[in-house]
Amino acid sequence: MELEYDDPFAKDFCGSCSKCIDACPTDAILPNKVVDGSRCISYFTIELKEMLLPSEMHNKFDNWMFGCDTCQDVCPWNRFSKPTTEAAFNPIPEVLNLSTKEWESMTEETFKKIFRHSPMKRSKFKGIQRNLSFLQQQQS
Repeated sequence: MELEYDDPFAKDFCGSCSKCIDACPTDAILPNKVVDGSRCISYFTIELKEMLLPSEMHNKFDNWMFGCDTCQDVCPWNRFSKPTTEAAFNPIPEVLNLSTKEWESMTEETFKKIFRHSPMKRSKFKGIQRNLSFLQQQQS
């Protein structure tokens, strides 16, 4: 999809709000509202690929298996957002109600078939399995 780029730093509408900073489960958002990628759940669950997740992040993932939207969920500006009508952003029906057990028993072949056109393929099958295992460790 062709996008029209804007200036991401045109204005600071945050003022003294620190909801994203306060809500971030890993303290990845710094006081100057810059994200420290080396502490961000999205970095760990999507970009880190084959490496193990750091033990100091144990019990901080809030059940996020792929990415994290905590900062978006708490941002007051997002109350003005509207659901998209762009079909490419619709969820994949096959995964909307998968149980943890179904995620854990998913084969690589099934993963590749379901997520072939999804951002989740970025984490790769092994990455998703690693993320699930890490979340299971948090619960025990």
